[in-house]
Amino acid sequence: MRTVYLGFVAAFLIMAAGFWPTTFGAKHPLDALHMVHGSLAATWMAMLVAQSWLAGRWRLRWHRRIGWASVAIVPALVVSSLLVVRYELAFSTYFSRDLRLTLTWLDLWSLVAFCGLWGAAIAYRRRWPLHARYVGSTVFIVLPPALGRLLGGPFGSLAPALPPTYVIIVIAVAGLLVRDVVKGGHPLPYALTLLALVVPAVTMFAAPGWPWFVRAVEAVAPIG
Repeated sequence: MRTVYLGFVAAFLIMAAGFWPTTFGAKHPLDALHMVHGSLAATWMAMLVAQSWLAGRWRLRWHRRIGWASVAIVPALVVSSLLVVRYELAFSTYFSRDLRLTLTWLDLWSLVAFCGLWGAAIAYRRRWPLHARYVGSTVFIVLPPALGRLLGGPFGSLAPALPPTYVIIVIAVAGLLVRDVVKGGHPLPYALTLLALVVPAVTMFAAPGWPWFVRAVEAVAPIG
Protein backbone atom coordinates (compact mmCIF):
# COMPACT_ATOMS: atom_id res chain seq x y z
CA MET A 1 0.00 0.00 0.00
CA ARG A 2 2.86 2.37 0.78
CA THR A 3 4.22 2.12 -2.76
CA VAL A 4 0.96 2.41 -4.72
CA TYR A 5 1.73 6.05 -5.37
CA LEU A 6 4.61 4.98 -7.62
CA GLY A 7 2.08 3.67 -10.14
CA PHE A 8 0.45 7.08 -10.27
CA VAL A 9 3.86 8.71 -10.64
CA ALA A 10 4.55 6.43 -13.62
CA ALA A 11 1.20 7.37 -15.19
CA PHE A 12 1.97 11.05 -14.61
CA LEU A 13 5.33 10.67 -16.35
CA ILE A 14 3.67 8.93 -19.33
CA MET A 15 1.19 11.77 -19.63
CA ALA A 16 3.93 14.39 -19.40
CA ALA A 17 6.06 12.61 -22.00
CA GLY A 18 3.12 12.07 -24.34
CA PHE A 19 2.02 15.67 -24.37
CA TRP A 20 5.46 17.28 -24.13
CA PRO A 21 5.86 17.82 -27.89
CA THR A 22 2.56 19.71 -28.11
CA THR A 23 3.13 21.78 -24.98
CA PHE A 24 6.66 22.83 -24.08
CA GLY A 25 8.01 21.41 -27.31
CA ALA A 26 5.51 23.20 -29.53
CA LYS A 27 6.80 25.70 -32.09
CA HIS A 28 4.08 28.17 -31.19
CA PRO A 29 2.78 29.18 -27.74
CA LEU A 30 -0.30 27.34 -26.57
CA ASP A 31 -3.60 29.18 -26.47
CA ALA A 32 -5.29 29.85 -23.15
CA LEU A 33 -7.76 26.97 -23.50
CA HIS A 34 -5.08 24.33 -23.92
CA MET A 35 -2.99 25.82 -21.14
CA VAL A 36 -5.93 25.71 -18.73
CA HIS A 37 -6.87 22.19 -19.77
CA GLY A 38 -3.31 20.94 -19.42
CA SER A 39 -2.97 22.58 -16.02
CA LEU A 40 -6.19 20.97 -14.78
CA ALA A 41 -5.14 17.53 -16.05
CA ALA A 42 -1.74 17.90 -14.39
CA THR A 43 -3.42 19.00 -11.17
CA TRP A 44 -5.66 15.92 -11.22
CA MET A 45 -2.70 13.60 -11.65
CA ALA A 46 -0.75 15.41 -8.94
CA MET A 47 -3.74 15.00 -6.62
CA LEU A 48 -3.80 11.25 -7.26
CA VAL A 49 -0.09 10.97 -6.49
CA ALA A 50 -0.48 12.98 -3.30
CA GLN A 51 -3.61 11.13 -2.15
CA SER A 52 -2.10 7.70 -2.70
CA TRP A 53 1.08 8.72 -0.89
CA LEU A 54 -0.90 10.08 2.04
CA ALA A 55 -3.22 7.07 2.20
CA GLY A 56 -0.24 4.72 2.26
CA ARG A 57 0.96 6.51 5.37
CA TRP A 58 -2.49 6.79 6.96
CA ARG A 59 -2.54 10.56 6.80
CA LEU A 60 -6.21 10.42 6.03
CA ARG A 61 -7.18 13.93 7.05
CA TRP A 62 -5.08 15.48 4.28
CA HIS A 63 -6.10 12.69 1.94
CA ARG A 64 -9.75 13.67 2.41
CA ARG A 65 -9.03 17.37 2.02
CA ILE A 66 -7.37 16.81 -1.32
CA GLY A 67 -10.18 14.46 -2.30
CA TRP A 68 -12.85 17.07 -1.70
CA ALA A 69 -10.86 19.54 -3.79
CA SER A 70 -11.66 17.27 -6.73
CA VAL A 71 -15.25 18.50 -6.51
CA ALA A 72 -13.94 21.72 -8.03
CA ILE A 73 -11.20 20.26 -10.23
CA VAL A 74 -13.14 17.48 -11.96
CA PRO A 75 -16.04 19.58 -13.34
CA ALA A 76 -13.56 22.17 -14.57
CA LEU A 77 -11.46 19.44 -16.18
CA VAL A 78 -14.49 17.92 -17.91
CA VAL A 79 -15.66 21.30 -19.25
CA SER A 80 -12.19 22.16 -20.50
CA SER A 81 -11.96 18.72 -22.15
CA LEU A 82 -15.22 19.30 -24.02
CA LEU A 83 -14.02 22.71 -25.18
CA VAL A 84 -10.74 21.23 -26.39
CA VAL A 85 -12.63 18.51 -28.29
CA ARG A 86 -14.76 21.16 -29.96
CA TYR A 87 -11.71 23.26 -30.78
CA GLU A 88 -9.84 20.33 -32.33
CA LEU A 89 -12.84 19.41 -34.46
CA ALA A 90 -13.35 22.91 -35.76
CA PHE A 91 -9.84 24.23 -36.17
CA SER A 92 -7.29 21.42 -36.19
CA THR A 93 -5.96 20.56 -39.62
CA TYR A 94 -3.17 18.27 -38.44
CA PHE A 95 -5.40 15.18 -38.34
CA SER A 96 -7.76 13.98 -41.06
CA ARG A 97 -11.51 14.40 -40.70
CA ASP A 98 -12.07 10.71 -39.95
CA LEU A 99 -9.31 10.63 -37.34
CA ARG A 100 -10.75 13.70 -35.64
CA LEU A 101 -14.14 11.98 -35.48
CA THR A 102 -12.49 8.86 -34.09
CA LEU A 103 -10.68 10.88 -31.42
CA THR A 104 -13.91 12.70 -30.60
CA TRP A 105 -15.70 9.40 -30.04
CA LEU A 106 -12.87 8.21 -27.80
CA ASP A 107 -12.78 11.48 -25.88
CA LEU A 108 -16.52 11.69 -25.30
CA TRP A 109 -16.74 8.06 -24.21
CA SER A 110 -13.74 8.52 -21.92
CA LEU A 111 -15.27 11.59 -20.29
CA VAL A 112 -18.45 9.67 -19.48
CA ALA A 113 -16.42 6.78 -18.04
CA PHE A 114 -14.17 9.15 -16.11
CA CYS A 115 -17.14 10.92 -14.53
CA GLY A 116 -18.77 7.61 -13.67
CA LEU A 117 -15.66 6.24 -11.95
CA TRP A 118 -15.03 9.47 -10.10
CA GLY A 119 -18.65 9.62 -8.98
CA ALA A 120 -18.44 6.01 -7.76
CA ALA A 121 -15.27 6.88 -5.83
CA ILE A 122 -17.10 9.71 -4.07
CA ALA A 123 -20.13 7.51 -3.40
CA TYR A 124 -17.93 4.77 -1.88
CA ARG A 125 -15.59 7.12 -0.03
CA ARG A 126 -16.32 5.31 3.26
CA ARG A 127 -15.57 1.87 1.77
CA TRP A 128 -11.86 2.13 1.34
CA PRO A 129 -11.17 -0.86 -0.97
CA LEU A 130 -13.83 0.23 -3.47
CA HIS A 131 -12.98 3.92 -3.17
CA ALA A 132 -9.30 3.31 -3.90
CA ARG A 133 -10.04 1.13 -6.92
CA TYR A 134 -12.53 3.55 -8.46
CA VAL A 135 -10.19 6.50 -8.03
CA GLY A 136 -7.23 4.56 -9.36
CA SER A 137 -9.20 3.37 -12.36
CA THR A 138 -9.66 6.94 -13.60
CA VAL A 139 -5.98 6.85 -14.59
CA PHE A 140 -6.59 4.07 -17.10
CA ILE A 141 -9.35 6.13 -18.69
CA VAL A 142 -7.25 9.27 -19.16
CA LEU A 143 -4.04 7.49 -20.18
CA PRO A 144 -4.81 6.53 -23.84
CA PRO A 145 -4.28 10.02 -25.36
CA ALA A 146 -0.81 10.32 -23.84
CA LEU A 147 0.26 6.74 -24.46
CA GLY A 148 -1.07 6.91 -28.01
CA ARG A 149 1.09 9.93 -28.72
CA LEU A 150 4.12 8.20 -27.25
CA LEU A 151 3.55 5.15 -29.43
CA GLY A 152 2.86 7.36 -32.44
CA GLY A 153 6.60 7.61 -33.04
CA PRO A 154 7.34 3.88 -33.33
CA PHE A 155 4.10 3.25 -35.26
CA GLY A 156 4.55 6.18 -37.62
CA SER A 157 1.54 8.25 -36.55
CA LEU A 158 -1.27 8.40 -34.02
CA ALA A 159 -3.89 6.36 -35.93
CA PRO A 160 -1.96 3.05 -36.11
CA ALA A 161 -0.81 3.60 -32.52
CA LEU A 162 -4.35 3.64 -31.13
CA PRO A 163 -5.05 -0.15 -31.22
CA PRO A 164 -1.82 -1.13 -29.42
CA THR A 165 -2.42 1.68 -26.95
CA TYR A 166 -5.74 0.19 -25.92
CA VAL A 167 -4.36 -3.35 -25.96
CA ILE A 168 -1.65 -2.37 -23.46
CA ILE A 169 -4.08 -0.62 -21.12
CA VAL A 170 -6.71 -3.36 -21.40
CA ILE A 171 -4.12 -5.97 -20.49
CA ALA A 172 -3.07 -3.93 -17.45
CA VAL A 173 -6.65 -3.57 -16.19
CA ALA A 174 -7.42 -7.22 -16.96
CA GLY A 175 -4.42 -8.21 -14.83
CA LEU A 176 -5.74 -6.21 -11.88
CA LEU A 177 -9.18 -7.73 -12.39
CA VAL A 178 -7.81 -11.28 -12.39
CA ARG A 179 -5.74 -10.55 -9.31
CA ASP A 180 -8.80 -9.36 -7.40
CA VAL A 181 -10.87 -12.34 -8.54
CA VAL A 182 -8.17 -14.82 -7.50
CA LYS A 183 -7.49 -13.14 -4.18
CA GLY A 184 -11.13 -12.49 -3.35
CA GLY A 185 -10.79 -8.73 -3.60
CA HIS A 186 -13.19 -6.19 -5.08
CA PRO A 187 -13.18 -6.77 -8.86
CA LEU A 188 -16.24 -4.68 -9.83
CA PRO A 189 -14.35 -1.37 -10.34
CA TYR A 190 -11.83 -3.07 -12.61
CA ALA A 191 -14.58 -4.93 -14.47
CA LEU A 192 -16.39 -1.66 -15.18
CA THR A 193 -13.14 0.01 -16.20
CA LEU A 194 -12.33 -2.87 -18.53
CA LEU A 195 -15.75 -2.52 -20.18
CA ALA A 196 -15.23 1.24 -20.48
CA LEU A 197 -11.99 0.58 -22.37
CA VAL A 198 -13.04 -2.35 -24.56
CA VAL A 199 -16.13 -0.65 -26.02
CA PRO A 200 -14.27 2.34 -27.52
CA ALA A 201 -11.35 0.12 -28.52
CA VAL A 202 -13.54 -2.01 -30.78
CA THR A 203 -15.71 0.82 -32.12
CA MET A 204 -13.33 3.76 -32.59
CA PHE A 205 -12.65 3.36 -36.30
CA ALA A 206 -16.32 2.69 -37.03
CA ALA A 207 -17.48 5.95 -35.44
CA PRO A 208 -16.78 8.20 -38.49
CA GLY A 209 -19.19 6.02 -40.47
CA TRP A 210 -22.13 6.46 -38.08
CA PRO A 211 -24.46 9.09 -39.59
CA TRP A 212 -26.15 9.78 -36.24
CA PHE A 213 -22.81 10.41 -34.58
CA VAL A 214 -21.51 12.66 -37.35
CA ARG A 215 -24.75 14.66 -37.34
CA ALA A 216 -24.62 15.05 -33.55
CA VAL A 217 -21.01 16.19 -33.65
CA GLU A 218 -21.54 18.66 -36.48
CA ALA A 219 -24.58 20.11 -34.70
CA VAL A 220 -22.39 21.39 -31.88
CA ALA A 221 -18.97 21.57 -33.53
CA PRO A 222 -18.81 22.00 -37.32
CA ILE A 223 -15.83 20.04 -38.59
CA GLY A 224 -13.26 22.34 -40.16
